[in-house]
Amino acid sequence: MAHLLGGLAAPFLCKSISASSSSNYNYTSASSFDSLYIKRAAELADKSAGFTAPHPNFGCVIAAPNGGGTVVGEGYLYAEGTIPAEVQAVEAAGEQCRGATAYLNMEPGDCHCDNSAVYALIKAEISRVVVGIRHPLQHLRGNAIHALRSEGLQVDVLGEDAQNKTIEDAIKSCLLVNAPLLYRAACQVPFSVLKYAMTLDGKIAASSGHASWISSKKSRTRVFEMRGRSDAVIVGGNTVRKDNPRLTVRHGGDHLPRRIVLSQTLDLPEEAHLWNVSEVPTIVATQRGARRSFQRLLASKGVEVVEFDILDPRDVMGYLYDRGYLSVLWECGGTLAASAISSGVIHKVHAFVAPKIIGGKNAPSPVGELGMVEMTQALELIDVCYEQV
Repeated sequence: MAHLLGGLAAPFLCKSISASSSSNYNYTSASSFDSLYIKRAAELADKSAGFTAPHPNFGCVIAAPNGGGTVVGEGYLYAEGTIPAEVQAVEAAGEQCRGATAYLNMEPGDCHCDNSAVYALIKAEISRVVVGIRHPLQHLRGNAIHALRSEGLQVDVLGEDAQNKTIEDAIKSCLLVNAPLLYRAACQVPFSVLKYAMTLDGKIAASSGHASWISSKKSRTRVFEMRGRSDAVIVGGNTVRKDNPRLTVRHGGDHLPRRIVLSQTLDLPEEAHLWNVSEVPTIVATQRGARRSFQRLLASKGVEVVEFDILDPRDVMGYLYDRGYLSVLWECGGTLAASAISSGVIHKVHAFVAPKIIGGKNAPSPVGELGMVEMTQALELIDVCYEQV
Protein backbone atom coordinates (compact mmCIF):
# COMPACT_ATOMS: atom_id res chain seq x y z
CA MET A 1 0.00 0.00 0.00
CA ALA A 2 1.36 3.39 -0.92
CA HIS A 3 0.38 6.89 -1.87
CA LEU A 4 1.32 8.09 -5.34
CA LEU A 5 3.82 10.92 -5.66
CA GLY A 6 5.18 12.50 -8.80
CA GLY A 7 4.60 15.07 -11.50
CA LEU A 8 1.36 13.40 -12.60
CA ALA A 9 -0.24 13.21 -9.17
CA ALA A 10 1.10 15.58 -6.56
CA PRO A 11 0.59 14.62 -2.91
CA PHE A 12 -2.07 16.39 -0.89
CA LEU A 13 -0.72 17.93 2.30
CA CYS A 14 -3.13 19.07 4.98
CA LYS A 15 -1.92 21.46 7.65
CA SER A 16 -3.96 22.63 10.61
CA ILE A 17 -4.93 26.29 10.64
CA SER A 18 -3.68 28.10 13.72
CA ALA A 19 -6.21 29.42 16.21
CA SER A 20 -6.10 30.62 19.76
CA SER A 21 -6.87 28.18 22.54
CA SER A 22 -7.09 28.28 26.29
CA SER A 23 -3.87 29.46 27.89
CA ASN A 24 -4.19 27.11 30.84
CA TYR A 25 -3.89 23.98 28.70
CA ASN A 26 -0.81 22.00 29.70
CA TYR A 27 0.10 20.20 26.48
CA THR A 28 3.13 18.48 27.97
CA SER A 29 1.12 16.57 30.56
CA ALA A 30 -1.99 16.03 28.47
CA SER A 31 -0.63 15.28 25.01
CA SER A 32 -0.21 11.54 25.55
CA PHE A 33 -3.81 11.14 26.76
CA ASP A 34 -5.11 13.44 24.04
CA SER A 35 -3.27 11.57 21.30
CA LEU A 36 -4.42 8.19 22.62
CA TYR A 37 -8.09 9.17 22.73
CA ILE A 38 -7.97 11.00 19.40
CA LYS A 39 -6.57 7.85 17.77
CA ARG A 40 -9.39 5.89 19.40
CA ALA A 41 -11.92 8.35 17.98
CA ALA A 42 -10.37 7.85 14.54
CA GLU A 43 -10.61 4.07 14.96
CA LEU A 44 -14.30 4.40 15.78
CA ALA A 45 -14.83 6.71 12.80
CA ASP A 46 -13.23 4.15 10.50
CA LYS A 47 -16.04 1.69 11.26
CA SER A 48 -18.36 3.71 9.02
CA ALA A 49 -16.02 3.95 6.01
CA GLY A 50 -18.10 3.59 2.86
CA PHE A 51 -21.41 4.37 4.57
CA THR A 52 -21.26 8.11 5.16
CA ALA A 53 -20.57 9.56 1.69
CA PRO A 54 -20.56 12.36 0.88
CA HIS A 55 -20.06 13.24 4.55
CA PRO A 56 -17.04 12.63 6.83
CA ASN A 57 -16.45 9.70 9.15
CA PHE A 58 -16.93 10.91 12.72
CA GLY A 59 -15.94 9.28 16.01
CA CYS A 60 -16.24 10.54 19.58
CA VAL A 61 -14.72 9.41 22.88
CA ILE A 62 -15.67 10.87 26.26
CA ALA A 63 -13.21 10.53 29.15
CA ALA A 64 -14.23 11.21 32.75
CA PRO A 65 -12.47 14.06 34.59
CA ASN A 66 -11.62 11.76 37.48
CA GLY A 67 -10.29 8.22 37.56
CA GLY A 68 -7.35 8.69 35.26
CA GLY A 69 -9.36 9.65 32.22
CA THR A 70 -11.52 6.54 32.10
CA VAL A 71 -13.56 6.26 28.91
CA VAL A 72 -17.24 6.59 29.81
CA GLY A 73 -18.81 6.97 26.38
CA GLU A 74 -18.10 6.28 22.71
CA GLY A 75 -19.92 6.66 19.43
CA TYR A 76 -19.47 6.95 15.68
CA LEU A 77 -21.61 8.13 12.79
CA TYR A 78 -22.80 4.85 11.30
CA ALA A 79 -24.18 6.28 8.06
CA GLU A 80 -25.54 9.45 6.54
CA GLY A 81 -28.63 10.59 8.43
CA THR A 82 -28.03 8.47 11.54
CA ILE A 83 -27.41 9.68 15.10
CA PRO A 84 -24.22 11.81 15.36
CA ALA A 85 -21.20 10.28 17.09
CA GLU A 86 -21.22 12.97 19.80
CA VAL A 87 -24.89 12.34 20.64
CA GLN A 88 -24.25 8.61 20.95
CA ALA A 89 -21.23 9.14 23.20
CA VAL A 90 -23.11 11.59 25.43
CA GLU A 91 -26.03 9.19 25.78
CA ALA A 92 -23.63 6.36 26.69
CA ALA A 93 -21.81 8.46 29.30
CA GLY A 94 -24.93 9.93 30.91
CA GLU A 95 -24.29 11.90 34.09
CA GLN A 96 -20.55 11.26 33.83
CA CYS A 97 -20.36 13.87 31.06
CA ARG A 98 -20.25 16.71 33.58
CA GLY A 99 -16.73 18.11 33.57
CA ALA A 100 -15.51 15.40 31.17
CA THR A 101 -13.43 15.76 28.01
CA ALA A 102 -14.77 14.84 24.58
CA TYR A 103 -12.33 13.72 21.88
CA LEU A 104 -13.35 14.12 18.23
CA ASN A 105 -11.32 12.93 15.25
CA MET A 106 -12.73 15.84 13.24
CA GLU A 107 -14.51 19.09 14.01
CA PRO A 108 -18.29 18.54 13.72
CA GLY A 109 -19.98 20.01 10.69
CA ASP A 110 -23.09 19.41 8.64
CA CYS A 111 -24.02 21.04 5.33
CA HIS A 112 -27.68 21.02 6.42
CA CYS A 113 -26.94 23.14 9.50
CA ASP A 114 -27.68 20.28 11.88
CA ASN A 115 -25.93 21.38 15.08
CA SER A 116 -27.12 18.46 17.21
CA ALA A 117 -23.53 17.27 17.78
CA VAL A 118 -22.47 20.63 19.21
CA TYR A 119 -25.65 21.06 21.25
CA ALA A 120 -25.24 17.56 22.74
CA LEU A 121 -21.78 18.40 24.10
CA ILE A 122 -22.95 21.74 25.50
CA LYS A 123 -26.11 20.36 27.10
CA ALA A 124 -24.18 17.46 28.66
CA GLU A 125 -21.90 20.00 30.42
CA ILE A 126 -18.72 18.72 28.79
CA SER A 127 -15.94 21.03 30.01
CA ARG A 128 -13.29 20.41 27.34
CA VAL A 129 -13.24 19.26 23.72
CA VAL A 130 -10.14 18.07 21.83
CA VAL A 131 -10.40 18.04 18.05
CA GLY A 132 -8.05 15.98 15.86
CA ILE A 133 -8.37 18.12 12.72
CA ARG A 134 -10.52 21.03 11.68
CA HIS A 135 -13.27 20.46 9.16
CA PRO A 136 -11.77 20.37 5.64
CA LEU A 137 -14.66 22.20 3.99
CA GLN A 138 -14.07 25.95 4.04
CA HIS A 139 -17.68 26.95 4.76
CA LEU A 140 -17.80 24.64 7.81
CA ARG A 141 -14.25 25.02 9.14
CA GLY A 142 -14.15 26.62 12.58
CA ASN A 143 -17.92 26.96 13.02
CA ALA A 144 -18.31 24.21 15.63
CA ILE A 145 -15.14 25.25 17.46
CA HIS A 146 -16.39 28.83 17.68
CA ALA A 147 -19.83 27.70 18.88
CA LEU A 148 -18.36 25.53 21.63
CA ARG A 149 -15.96 28.22 22.82
CA SER A 150 -18.73 30.81 22.87
CA GLU A 151 -20.55 28.58 25.37
CA GLY A 152 -17.49 28.47 27.66
CA LEU A 153 -16.07 25.09 26.69
CA GLN A 154 -12.31 24.78 26.38
CA VAL A 155 -11.54 23.62 22.85
CA ASP A 156 -8.09 22.47 21.75
CA VAL A 157 -7.07 21.40 18.27
CA LEU A 158 -4.42 18.70 18.40
CA GLY A 159 -1.02 19.90 17.28
CA GLU A 160 -1.77 23.63 17.13
CA ASP A 161 0.11 24.43 20.36
CA ALA A 162 2.76 21.72 20.35
CA GLN A 163 4.15 18.95 18.18
CA ASN A 164 5.76 15.61 18.90
CA LYS A 165 5.77 12.16 17.32
CA THR A 166 2.78 10.95 19.33
CA ILE A 167 0.71 13.96 18.32
CA GLU A 168 1.78 13.64 14.68
CA ASP A 169 0.72 9.98 14.62
CA ALA A 170 -2.67 10.85 16.09
CA ILE A 171 -3.22 13.62 13.55
CA LYS A 172 -2.20 11.26 10.75
CA SER A 173 -4.82 8.75 11.88
CA CYS A 174 -7.42 11.52 11.63
CA LEU A 175 -6.23 12.44 8.15
CA LEU A 176 -6.27 8.84 6.94
CA VAL A 177 -9.75 8.01 8.20
CA ASN A 178 -11.13 10.90 6.15
CA ALA A 179 -8.62 10.84 3.30
CA PRO A 180 -11.41 10.55 0.68
CA LEU A 181 -13.08 13.73 1.94
CA LEU A 182 -9.77 15.59 2.21
CA TYR A 183 -8.71 14.65 -1.32
CA ARG A 184 -12.16 15.50 -2.65
CA ALA A 185 -12.05 18.93 -0.98
CA ALA A 186 -8.51 19.67 -2.20
CA CYS A 187 -8.55 18.19 -5.71
CA GLN A 188 -12.25 18.25 -6.73
CA VAL A 189 -12.15 14.57 -7.66
CA PRO A 190 -13.04 11.45 -5.67
CA PHE A 191 -10.24 9.70 -3.78
CA SER A 192 -9.08 6.96 -6.16
CA VAL A 193 -7.38 3.71 -5.18
CA LEU A 194 -5.76 1.40 -7.75
CA LYS A 195 -5.80 -2.26 -6.74
CA TYR A 196 -4.12 -5.11 -8.54
CA ALA A 197 -2.69 -8.55 -7.89
CA MET A 198 0.47 -9.67 -9.66
CA THR A 199 3.03 -12.45 -9.62
CA LEU A 200 6.53 -11.90 -8.29
CA ASP A 201 7.69 -11.26 -11.85
CA GLY A 202 5.10 -8.55 -12.37
CA LYS A 203 2.36 -10.34 -14.35
CA ILE A 204 -1.39 -9.94 -13.82
CA ALA A 205 -2.25 -12.87 -16.09
CA ALA A 206 -0.67 -15.59 -18.19
CA SER A 207 0.08 -14.96 -21.87
CA SER A 208 -3.27 -16.61 -22.65
CA GLY A 209 -5.05 -14.04 -20.48
CA HIS A 210 -5.97 -16.53 -17.75
CA ALA A 211 -5.74 -14.84 -14.33
CA SER A 212 -7.67 -16.95 -11.79
CA TRP A 213 -6.31 -16.92 -9.18
CA ILE A 214 -3.08 -14.98 -8.63
CA SER A 215 -3.65 -14.09 -5.00
CA SER A 216 -4.92 -16.02 -2.00
CA LYS A 217 -8.40 -16.41 -0.57
CA LYS A 218 -7.49 -14.09 2.30
CA SER A 219 -6.32 -11.47 -0.16
CA ARG A 220 -9.60 -11.69 -2.05
CA THR A 221 -11.49 -11.25 1.22
CA ARG A 222 -9.46 -8.10 1.80
CA VAL A 223 -10.49 -6.85 -1.64
CA PHE A 224 -14.16 -7.40 -0.79
CA GLU A 225 -13.60 -5.23 2.29
CA MET A 226 -11.96 -2.55 0.14
CA ARG A 227 -14.97 -2.57 -2.17
CA GLY A 228 -17.25 -2.15 0.83
CA ARG A 229 -15.36 1.01 1.78
CA SER A 230 -15.77 2.51 -1.70
CA ASP A 231 -18.60 4.35 -3.40
CA ALA A 232 -17.81 2.83 -6.78
CA VAL A 233 -15.65 0.13 -8.40
CA ILE A 234 -14.24 0.77 -11.89
CA VAL A 235 -13.19 -1.71 -14.57
CA GLY A 236 -12.49 -1.46 -18.30
CA GLY A 237 -13.95 -3.31 -21.25
CA ASN A 238 -11.15 -5.90 -21.31
CA THR A 239 -11.96 -6.96 -17.76
CA VAL A 240 -15.64 -7.38 -18.64
CA ARG A 241 -14.85 -9.43 -21.74
CA LYS A 242 -12.19 -11.67 -20.20
CA ASP A 243 -13.25 -12.05 -16.57
CA ASN A 244 -17.01 -11.36 -16.55
CA PRO A 245 -16.75 -10.05 -12.96
CA ARG A 246 -19.56 -9.37 -10.51
CA LEU A 247 -17.66 -6.75 -8.47
CA THR A 248 -19.80 -7.46 -5.43
CA VAL A 249 -18.81 -7.14 -1.78
CA ARG A 250 -19.72 -10.66 -0.59
CA HIS A 251 -19.27 -9.97 3.10
CA GLY A 252 -22.88 -9.58 4.09
CA GLY A 253 -22.64 -5.82 4.58
CA ASP A 254 -25.31 -3.32 3.65
CA HIS A 255 -23.13 -1.05 1.52
CA LEU A 256 -22.99 -1.98 -2.16
CA PRO A 257 -20.74 0.24 -4.29
CA ARG A 258 -21.77 1.23 -7.81
CA ARG A 259 -20.11 -0.77 -10.57
CA ILE A 260 -18.68 1.34 -13.38
CA VAL A 261 -17.40 0.20 -16.75
CA LEU A 262 -15.27 2.47 -18.95
CA SER A 263 -15.43 1.53 -22.64
CA GLN A 264 -14.79 3.84 -25.59
CA THR A 265 -16.27 1.59 -28.27
CA LEU A 266 -18.81 -0.42 -26.23
CA ASP A 267 -17.31 -3.60 -27.67
CA LEU A 268 -18.85 -5.51 -24.80
CA PRO A 269 -20.77 -8.80 -24.49
CA GLU A 270 -24.57 -8.68 -24.57
CA GLU A 271 -24.69 -10.96 -21.54
CA ALA A 272 -22.55 -10.20 -18.47
CA HIS A 273 -22.89 -10.37 -14.70
CA LEU A 274 -22.57 -6.58 -14.53
CA TRP A 275 -25.75 -6.12 -16.58
CA ASN A 276 -27.75 -7.72 -13.76
CA VAL A 277 -28.69 -4.67 -11.70
CA SER A 278 -31.29 -6.29 -9.46
CA GLU A 279 -29.05 -5.80 -6.41
CA VAL A 280 -26.27 -3.42 -7.47
CA PRO A 281 -26.53 -0.61 -10.07
CA THR A 282 -24.10 -0.46 -12.99
CA ILE A 283 -22.98 2.61 -14.92
CA VAL A 284 -21.31 2.34 -18.33
CA ALA A 285 -19.24 5.37 -19.36
CA THR A 286 -18.51 5.62 -23.06
CA GLN A 287 -17.63 7.99 -25.88
CA ARG A 288 -20.43 9.98 -27.48
CA GLY A 289 -22.13 8.13 -30.32
CA ALA A 290 -20.68 4.69 -29.56
CA ARG A 291 -22.95 1.76 -30.56
CA ARG A 292 -26.34 3.36 -30.05
CA SER A 293 -28.11 0.02 -30.44
CA PHE A 294 -26.00 -1.49 -27.66
CA GLN A 295 -26.71 1.54 -25.49
CA ARG A 296 -30.42 0.85 -25.91
CA LEU A 297 -29.85 -2.79 -25.00
CA LEU A 298 -28.06 -1.80 -21.79
CA ALA A 299 -30.78 0.71 -20.95
CA SER A 300 -33.42 -2.01 -21.39
CA LYS A 301 -31.58 -4.03 -18.74
CA GLY A 302 -31.54 -1.09 -16.32
CA VAL A 303 -27.89 -0.18 -16.88
CA GLU A 304 -27.20 3.56 -16.86
CA VAL A 305 -25.16 4.76 -19.85
CA VAL A 306 -23.25 8.06 -19.67
CA GLU A 307 -21.64 9.56 -22.78
CA PHE A 308 -18.54 11.77 -22.80
CA ASP A 309 -17.17 13.77 -25.73
CA ILE A 310 -13.83 12.11 -25.02
CA LEU A 311 -13.69 9.23 -22.55
CA ASP A 312 -10.94 10.47 -20.26
CA PRO A 313 -10.51 9.22 -16.66
CA ARG A 314 -10.30 12.78 -15.31
CA ASP A 315 -13.62 13.72 -16.95
CA VAL A 316 -15.21 10.58 -15.52
CA MET A 317 -13.88 11.45 -12.07
CA GLY A 318 -15.26 14.96 -12.44
CA TYR A 319 -18.65 13.46 -13.24
CA LEU A 320 -18.51 11.18 -10.18
CA TYR A 321 -17.39 14.15 -8.08
CA ASP A 322 -20.51 16.03 -9.15
CA ARG A 323 -22.60 13.02 -8.10
CA GLY A 324 -21.13 13.19 -4.60
CA TYR A 325 -18.78 10.19 -4.70
CA LEU A 326 -15.99 10.20 -2.13
CA SER A 327 -13.97 7.05 -2.82
CA VAL A 328 -13.45 5.00 -5.98
CA LEU A 329 -11.66 1.66 -6.34
CA TRP A 330 -10.03 0.90 -9.69
CA GLU A 331 -9.82 -2.85 -10.41
CA CYS A 332 -8.90 -2.48 -14.06
CA GLY A 333 -6.24 -3.88 -16.37
CA GLY A 334 -2.94 -2.30 -17.31
CA THR A 335 -4.19 -0.14 -20.20
CA LEU A 336 -6.88 1.66 -18.20
CA ALA A 337 -4.61 1.82 -15.13
CA ALA A 338 -1.97 3.62 -17.20
CA SER A 339 -4.58 6.04 -18.52
CA ALA A 340 -5.84 6.77 -15.00
CA ILE A 341 -2.31 7.32 -13.68
CA SER A 342 -1.44 9.56 -16.63
CA SER A 343 -4.58 11.59 -15.95
CA GLY A 344 -3.41 12.17 -12.38
CA VAL A 345 -6.49 10.70 -10.69
CA ILE A 346 -4.88 7.79 -8.80
CA HIS A 347 -3.99 8.68 -5.20
CA LYS A 348 -3.23 5.33 -3.59
CA VAL A 349 -2.09 1.88 -4.69
CA HIS A 350 -2.81 -1.52 -3.14
CA ALA A 351 -0.56 -4.11 -4.79
CA PHE A 352 -1.00 -7.77 -3.86
CA VAL A 353 2.23 -9.55 -4.81
CA ALA A 354 1.92 -13.33 -4.95
CA PRO A 355 5.00 -15.59 -4.48
CA LYS A 356 4.55 -17.05 -7.97
CA ILE A 357 6.45 -16.79 -11.25
CA ILE A 358 4.60 -17.28 -14.53
CA GLY A 359 6.84 -15.58 -17.08
CA GLY A 360 5.73 -14.81 -20.62
CA LYS A 361 7.05 -12.02 -22.83
CA ASN A 362 3.52 -11.04 -23.80
CA ALA A 363 1.89 -11.62 -20.41
CA PRO A 364 0.16 -8.42 -19.24
CA SER A 365 1.51 -6.24 -16.44
CA PRO A 366 -0.44 -4.11 -13.91
CA VAL A 367 0.30 -0.79 -15.64
CA GLY A 368 0.48 -0.27 -19.39
CA GLU A 369 2.58 2.19 -21.37
CA LEU A 370 3.19 5.52 -19.64
CA GLY A 371 5.68 6.87 -22.15
CA MET A 372 8.58 6.92 -19.73
CA VAL A 373 12.04 6.26 -21.19
CA GLU A 374 14.32 6.94 -18.19
CA MET A 375 14.23 5.71 -14.61
CA THR A 376 14.35 9.32 -13.45
CA GLN A 377 10.80 9.66 -14.80
CA ALA A 378 9.45 6.89 -12.58
CA LEU A 379 6.64 7.84 -10.23
CA GLU A 380 7.74 7.55 -6.61
CA LEU A 381 5.51 6.33 -3.80
CA ILE A 382 5.27 7.77 -0.31
CA ASP A 383 4.00 6.28 2.97
CA VAL A 384 4.85 2.78 1.77
CA CYS A 385 3.95 -0.11 4.07
CA TYR A 386 4.08 -3.89 3.70
CA GLU A 387 1.91 -6.61 5.17
CA GLN A 388 1.85 -10.36 4.72
CA VAL A 389 -1.66 -11.66 4.07
